Amino acid sequence: RIPIWIADYVLAGYGTGAVGLELNRTESGFAVKELWRNKAKGYMSTPVVLDGYAYLHLANQRFTCIDLRNGETKWTTEPYGQYWSMAVRDGKILALDERGQLLLIRANPEKFELLDTKEITNSPAWAHIAVAGNEVFVRDLLGVTAYRW
Repeated sequence: RIPIWIADYVLAGYGTGAVGLELNRTESGFAVKELWRNKAKGYMSTPVVLDGYAYLHLANQRFTCIDLRNGETKWTTEPYGQYWSMAVRDGKILALDERGQLLLIRANPEKFELLDTKEITNSPAWAHIAVAGNEVFVRDLLGVTAYRW
């Protein structure tokens, strides 16, 4: 949902597809050059980026991996929840869906690898997870809970 600054360009797009944009400073401000475009429509979740690949939860409730060098889709899953908030650490993605389901996924551009799932709340969890060191904070409708990652 939020544009992400990656090295010398920006990954942007919400509901209209993903796009890689190169930004260059000019005398009058900035020049923008489109590097690539992908039909993947991100939805509500900020993508996570690791080792040159973006991992996005989409409006069609699927999860996808995009190669940031050329915008190529590497893989796309079947539907997984309406919303995910995500964090990445040590090559793994932690994703929380709106139902309170926590998913642990290996960040692998070759294939989708779901390592584990755990239901951590029965209450709706639409807020973004927060990570500080090895602690993960989850806010649902009943309050805030801390977990160890």
